[in-house]
Amino acid sequence: MPPESNAGLDYQIDQAISSQLSPRTLSLEDAARLAEYARDAADESAVPIVFSLVDSRGQQRYFFSMDNALLISHTLAGQKAWTAVALKMPTQQLAGQIQPGASLYGLHNEPGVCGIGGGLPCWSNGILLGAIGISGGSVDEDIAIASAALARFSRERFPLTISPE
Repeated sequence: MPPESNAGLDYQIDQAISSQLSPRTLSLEDAARLAEYARDAADESAVPIVFSLVDSRGQQRYFFSMDNALLISHTLAGQKAWTAVALKMPTQQLAGQIQPGASLYGLHNEPGVCGIGGGLPCWSNGILLGAIGISGGSVDEDIAIASAALARFSRERFPLTISPE
């Protein structure tokens, strides 16, 4: 009798190993999953959002707008994602640092910089892969939706964090 094929087990082992290796960028499939998870979180919150994902160089790779999203959200989502990757920090952290007397005061006058919460960098094992920007609800809602998308992605694909540690 010939030995049984271990193709299924080999595939599972390969998938487990590859899921632990750090990618250098978010693939189109990864971007689509993050977008799907953000849309699901937005639906649960009944908040029509605009979603933007940029790569580590700040180039937009994925974008969508839900029906009835605010017009301003089309601009803000991309700015939040770009700012999060450009400064390597969540945009809600920047908000306090651009106030009068703070260390980055005046930076908010630079074109494209957004100090409104809802932009999160996407780090994996110390490598900055890109960032997402969510806009459409209150600042707290945008942050919650972005955080939910990253948390679900981290559970189902590979770990993403908002800081390099």
